[in-house]
Amino acid sequence: MLRLPLPLTFLAAAALLAGGPRPDEGQWLPTQVREMDWAALQKRGMKLTKDEFWHPEKGGVLSATVQINGCTASFVSAEGLMVTNHHCGFSAVTQLSSPEHNYLRDGYAANGREQELPAPGVTASVLKRIEDVTAVLHEAQAKATTDLDRWAITQQTIARLVADGEAREANTKCSVASFLEGKEYHLYYRTQIRDVRLVYVPPRAIGEFGGEVDNWEWPRHTGDFTFFRAYVAPDGNVRDHDESNVPYRPDHFLKVAKDPVQQGDLAIIMGYPGRTQRYETSRSVATQEGYVYPRRDAVLTAAIEVLERAGKQSEAKSLEVADTIKYLANVQKNAAGMIFGLKNNRTAEHKRRDEAAFQKWLAEDQDRNQKWGTVLAEMLAASQEVADTIERDTMMWFVRVLGDQVPLFDVLVQACGAVAGQNGRISPRGLAMIADEELTQDFDLIQAPMLRILLGEFASVSDAQRLAGTEMLRGGGSEDALIDTVLATTTMLDGKARSELFAQGAEAVTKSDDPLIVLARGIAREMAEWQQRTRERQGHSLDVGQRWIAAQEAFRGKSFYPDANSTLRVSIAEIKGYEPRDGLQALPQTTVGGILQKETGKEPFASPKALLEAAKTRDKSRWFVPALGDVPVCFLTNGDTTGGNSGSPVINGRGELIGLNFDRVFENVAGDFGWNAERSRNVVCDFRYVLWVVEAVQPSPVLLRELGV
Repeated sequence: MLRLPLPLTFLAAAALLAGGPRPDEGQWLPTQVREMDWAALQKRGMKLTKDEFWHPEKGGVLSATVQINGCTASFVSAEGLMVTNHHCGFSAVTQLSSPEHNYLRDGYAANGREQELPAPGVTASVLKRIEDVTAVLHEAQAKATTDLDRWAITQQTIARLVADGEAREANTKCSVASFLEGKEYHLYYRTQIRDVRLVYVPPRAIGEFGGEVDNWEWPRHTGDFTFFRAYVAPDGNVRDHDESNVPYRPDHFLKVAKDPVQQGDLAIIMGYPGRTQRYETSRSVATQEGYVYPRRDAVLTAAIEVLERAGKQSEAKSLEVADTIKYLANVQKNAAGMIFGLKNNRTAEHKRRDEAAFQKWLAEDQDRNQKWGTVLAEMLAASQEVADTIERDTMMWFVRVLGDQVPLFDVLVQACGAVAGQNGRISPRGLAMIADEELTQDFDLIQAPMLRILLGEFASVSDAQRLAGTEMLRGGGSEDALIDTVLATTTMLDGKARSELFAQGAEAVTKSDDPLIVLARGIAREMAEWQQRTRERQGHSLDVGQRWIAAQEAFRGKSFYPDANSTLRVSIAEIKGYEPRDGLQALPQTTVGGILQKETGKEPFASPKALLEAAKTRDKSRWFVPALGDVPVCFLTNGDTTGGNSGSPVINGRGELIGLNFDRVFENVAGDFGWNAERSRNVVCDFRYVLWVVEAVQPSPVLLRELGV
């Protein structure tokens, strides 16, 4: 039975029925949606009843939503057919591709179940039920004596709940999610399907039309869709890929809308948004805006350039680096959007005004002041503590994010951390890994340029936050010359030298003056301290954060929707344009005609010949919309979305699939810190465009039949 606890349900009702926020703002839990003003939703176009949309025991339209590899998908047939974004399936399609069978470039359409391809690394998580475990966590946390103790107790309790839940139910994966800074905890039970197969993917020139030029932008003309199918054993149990597996039969799936959309239509976005930061302090926002996002933008831009140069070596190398480039480019453009949005929305300034009003409200009542008089100061102090180590913390983030591109340095850091442990020794297996010659693969092509980027960042850290082991990067001479010396004098490019050093144990590693070992040793220490800081801060937040949320609820006179945390949410919206700049009006729909206007014949605006040919007769297509005078491609809504909503099904008031969420506009990247009625817009691939491509560009009659069109 899918059940959510009363407190959030009650608070949502209080907010929405007593003049609270319009549903357009907020990423609402399923039960909160049931408590909305349904009559008001019906006036906006809702045709479903509450029970048809979602029932705690019987499920509903919402139950067709699936979590898939950090994205969202939805079931669209009774035979386990799922649809998500092209970029959500990008990694799997890349791994399936080769120079001989380049499905990423050319697309792929299975003409029957026997041609569906096992998708590497793809899993589909289907929600079974939710259990309120708040009391269990709070009882355990009450025994903590320090912030670190509180963090450890929380992790241990969560681990026990997860293990117990998975032991009680077969075919189940569990996780615990925290809401409102630990005010509530829910235990999620999911069926995790491991046999997922590729059914259909359009050519990259359709699925990624516009590339990074158009990423986070409007107008958009991207066919960002891919179809997969979930398979299970004949008895319904989940298992790895097996030829005898059969399609999974979901309890609910979405039907495709027959009618086109238009401006003002109700649009409901269902998915698993990853993370928002709506309740951060002004100091925290200022730190992100002033340091974190500018450094991400600069470092990832440089890293992408390294990989793009490497990809030009061969088609095979291009496929090898494609997935990483796409990931890094998305994070980089996000950082640029955050810089723009936080500045232009004056987010930190608005939060400072809110904080001043909160302090004034406290001062007006002795009881309020006694209860919450110090909470804002505590929150700001915690934010300042983060700011005091933000350079060190950000460097560790770069080491994590770029670690796969510098495997030699990454392994050396891990090895230095390991020998600093209890027995000071590396296992035989560990020594074999350290000696592996593949660690220096593509060293000149990728690793050395990436190390230059990382070491350059290490050298630029302020004196107050200088990283251990980086003193050599701050000596006499130019930064480039110092980095050249590190790379030219290290002996760690030789597998035998690495193995011999670490075989001698902690003392030898500690005494080594090899420049790459000195750096790795220091970064290993910094990494351990970073992890310790993070745990302590999370433990502290479990205390002060809950009091902060309680005070804000009392101050604002309404409840909050919880920050996104990769749990199932719903955003109620409508199809709507916006004004991106002074004097500009962005219409909410794009068409195939817009693709032809952007067409240059060169990436990223080079459409497949089949699309250009099909476009000549698109006015005869059943997916042609007379009111638009064209086949639609994308549309905007004012939904409240973030990362993780990629692939989210967008349905109309009848519960029919009208599109796939895949992006936000550039002006809304900073929406993670706050929804904005004027600029919060998300980008959706119109499902009529999906159907036009599947019918007229890369035909798949079998897929169209399964979709019921």
